[in-house]
Amino acid sequence: MQLFARALTSIEVERRLILPIDCLPALPRFEGSHENGITLQVMDDVEILWNFRCKKRNGAADRLAIETDWIQFVNSKKLRSGDIVAFYKDDDRVYYNVDFFSYMATK
Repeated sequence: MQLFARALTSIEVERRLILPIDCLPALPRFEGSHENGITLQVMDDVEILWNFRCKKRNGAADRLAIETDWIQFVNSKKLRSGDIVAFYKDDDRVYYNVDFFSYMATK
């Protein structure tokens, strides 16, 4: 099941990935010892398992953000602003999957 897909912004290739808040039901619960963040295991296209730390930021609008290891992932895949990322979750797997597409390849 696809959780979301969208084009990356410059902030997302430089700092953190902002997840749509409607992904929240597909993520582990943010409660108890996980209130400040959860670890998402994400498998990439070459079957490398990444451990992204996802935090729930409260404020005027609740936001979900992946920070830890995200920039290493962006750099290893040579992602740029405008490239598209898609996250998936199968019910029978513990980890999530990520696909990405070059902005230039879609033109």
